[in-house]
Amino acid sequence: MKNTKSIIWYSCLIAILLLGIYGVVIQSIEGHAVTGINKQVPWGVYIAAFTFFIGISTGSTIISFIIHVFNIEYLKPIEFKTITVSLVSLVGAVLFLIADVGNPIRMMQVPIFMRNTSSVFFYSSLSYYLFGGLLVYQLVNYLKLMKTPNDEKIKRRARWLAIILFPLAMGIVLVPDGALFSFVKAREFWNRPLLLPHFANAAIVSAIAVIVVIAYISEKIEKVELLNFSSKMLIGYLLIFLIAGVLFLDLFDLLVLNYSEKPEGIEALKALTSSHLVFFIVNIFGLILALFIILSSKGKVFPKMFYAGILITLAISAYRYNLIIIGQELPLFEGQQVEHYFPTLIELFICAGVTSFITLAYNILVGKLENKSLLKKIV
Repeated sequence: MKNTKSIIWYSCLIAILLLGIYGVVIQSIEGHAVTGINKQVPWGVYIAAFTFFIGISTGSTIISFIIHVFNIEYLKPIEFKTITVSLVSLVGAVLFLIADVGNPIRMMQVPIFMRNTSSVFFYSSLSYYLFGGLLVYQLVNYLKLMKTPNDEKIKRRARWLAIILFPLAMGIVLVPDGALFSFVKAREFWNRPLLLPHFANAAIVSAIAVIVVIAYISEKIEKVELLNFSSKMLIGYLLIFLIAGVLFLDLFDLLVLNYSEKPEGIEALKALTSSHLVFFIVNIFGLILALFIILSSKGKVFPKMFYAGILITLAISAYRYNLIIIGQELPLFEGQQVEHYFPTLIELFICAGVTSFITLAYNILVGKLENKSLLKKIV
């Protein structure tokens, strides 16, 4: 039965991946004409997906840091998985950037050959490569610890690397991406003082939600319990606190837009409640419903936490989409025509393909590397 479920699961992922490859081929041949972007909205769903996955990556790194540095024993079973989620999410984020640029060779030239030190993209590109390299090194350390858990040298190395990765994730990877929007004075929807903490808080809560979903699937399909009762209770309380924080920032943003009495702020609020109403509802009510589910379960009913994790993932995805798109749709000049953006089928194929690819990569890394290390440890 387990093998049948695995075959169905992998078959679905491969089918979606092939659909994504088809989308990449079409976009490579016909260019960005097959996407919904235009002169007014040059950043579409690819950049929205990029911000979502870079948030998952940094949030997972922070979780891994907390588990390893503070030696939280009952969260140790998910430690390897958190760093794996961080790595594959970073790969996914970079793939979405490549899809947006349209030419991987051109993108690789930014930090290596096109060294424009006055551009924030130069530093952000460098940070992704540095961050990814350190994540791979940390993954290797965790694998070694599975084989030889009492090796003090590897323990110290992994601990120091976790300490280095934490400020790197927050200060070099996550902060510049949030600041990239909040520093744009010409865009009222982005130029807000609390956008950066909002960006970071959403990243952490979405990462925890993904870990919850992974733990539940492992428990139901693989019959492996990654989180015990204490772990579920701790994660439940963390989610309550973090969801409440994200909701507060969401509602505070609405107040700022409404009471600032600036034309672009009022227009942004109208866009949220009209053309982007579906995403707005998914964002706000998804978080409210997730909070209600977790409060009612208090970590005791794991399926409820799984449903809450799905809702949180969808809610933060909708928030990232609205953040990117609405900020561009609003005209910069009075009298300028509004050009709305909506992703095309090709864009959705590519997004689904990239998500399928990193899911496959995660399954292969965890299924092969972790199980192999545990087997050697037992032998």
